[in-house]
Amino acid sequence: MVEKGPCAVATNVSKPENHGMGRQQITDYLISTSFDASNESLVRRTFEDFQWIQNRLVQERMGIIVPVLSSKKPTKPKDIFQESFIQMRQESLDRFLQRVIHHSELVNAPCLLSFFTASPTDWSAAKAGAESDKELLLKENTTNDPTEDEFAHLDTIQIDAHAAMHSPAQQRKKGPMRRWFAGKREQWALQNRNLFLEETPAEAKKFADIQTYADHLEVCARIISEDFKEIMSSSKVISEKTGTMGAAFAQMWGEHELSNTSSSNLYQSLGKVWANASKRTQNHVCFEIRYFDFPVEDLVNDITALQAALSKRKTAVYSYTKLAQQGRELSKQMDKMKASDNMTAQQDRYHKLESDLRHYDVVIEANRNHCELVTSRLERDIERFRVEWHERMRQVLEMFHKKHVEFLQNQAKDFASLLPSLATLDSARSNLPTETQIEKTEVNMSFSSGGAKVSVGSIDYDQTETYPVDDDVLLAPVPSPAMQPPPPPPISPGADNSSPSESIGLMSASFSSDDGFGAISTMGGETNNEESTNEPQTSAKSPKPIMKSV
Repeated sequence: MVEKGPCAVATNVSKPENHGMGRQQITDYLISTSFDASNESLVRRTFEDFQWIQNRLVQERMGIIVPVLSSKKPTKPKDIFQESFIQMRQESLDRFLQRVIHHSELVNAPCLLSFFTASPTDWSAAKAGAESDKELLLKENTTNDPTEDEFAHLDTIQIDAHAAMHSPAQQRKKGPMRRWFAGKREQWALQNRNLFLEETPAEAKKFADIQTYADHLEVCARIISEDFKEIMSSSKVISEKTGTMGAAFAQMWGEHELSNTSSSNLYQSLGKVWANASKRTQNHVCFEIRYFDFPVEDLVNDITALQAALSKRKTAVYSYTKLAQQGRELSKQMDKMKASDNMTAQQDRYHKLESDLRHYDVVIEANRNHCELVTSRLERDIERFRVEWHERMRQVLEMFHKKHVEFLQNQAKDFASLLPSLATLDSARSNLPTETQIEKTEVNMSFSSGGAKVSVGSIDYDQTETYPVDDDVLLAPVPSPAMQPPPPPPISPGADNSSPSESIGLMSASFSSDDGFGAISTMGGETNNEESTNEPQTSAKSPKPIMKSV
């Protein structure tokens, strides 16, 4: 058993800094850690270091559901060094470490101690050494926890089934293409849900149900995450449009001559309420991003981690299954040789098969123990996952719904404050007539030796002056009352008796012979005497009146 070092009890990621220029530019983060031995450490690590430690935890603690780092990237590669994106990544890395150190089966992983304490030089050496220290990795995956010494006698394990069945020389003889196809065959086999594996029917059913549960949970969680992102996008548009509408309300009255105090106050109140609604919506979107969107993304990543752990366990069982089948094939070959009559001729081959079979028995036993360890780890962690995952989701939803209810109540309160002003009828603002009035007119005609006059107006029209039809012709004053023409004929009984207070309209015209149209016979005037000189003038014709504007 590998000696365990001190375990972290608290950690924090803070103070990101950019270093270098151009393609060599990197961002690192300060990690402050407190240990159970009352020690503290301060180191700086990059995002690539976090990725390495996550992968190493998966290798050292196979079967444990290791949290997954967020893979979110900015839309433009150059924005990776923007303050907003760095802040978002810092919070994501901090959440990752918090969950690692609070996991009872991850906090004591050997790789974490160097991650939290090593200097930059020692950290690089530790990563290089960990990659080549296969013995440590094998012991971590074949030795159980101190409280469970069920497999404590095991100190080695062969995880790679191909490496167990074939020597390195045989692997090199395959060539890159054959090795690629071998890997593909294994990948395609693992995608088969009905793959036969060396496991009990109870285990097969249990992990098939867990896989179905994880797939269903992932679908639901991704729908929540993706649809909520669309809701936040709509909220951003609503916040922007609400702000512009508030500004328009505030400017609708108050800057022109026709505005009045009551209307101006109303629209100023509208503008203030809508501007406040815009700002409140913007703040609520920021809250949603930090306390709902990011936590839900972490929950989706946890489901991905569960599926990865299930896949790792299936790969381990598949490797054990292939080794067991290969061992059975060797046993069949030895039985056939024993049953044959030429055992003496095949004695060398028989001893070779017997040696290989003994080797396979050791490897198969180690792989079976490895599968049992991975299976027991995963079974324990799945129970922890189901309780913890739903509890975290409950906490996220509780915080969000409390804040959302408060947001809606404030919005409703502000908009309700406008209802009294909108419901009040202000006479200064609402002085339009309630009914449309029809104008009543009358036509007056008068005749004299100088022509005829027509007047159109209301009953209470002042007869002391007239209004022209033609704006270009100036009218003379109306003659004195002594020279007034006789009154117009009485209105027929069927005429409408309108009120004297009706509005006024007037059209006046007269007919005369001195308006310059006397030469036009078609207009009723005299004929042109110059054109009819050959005819004698027997008598003077009476002038015919033509229309004249007065």
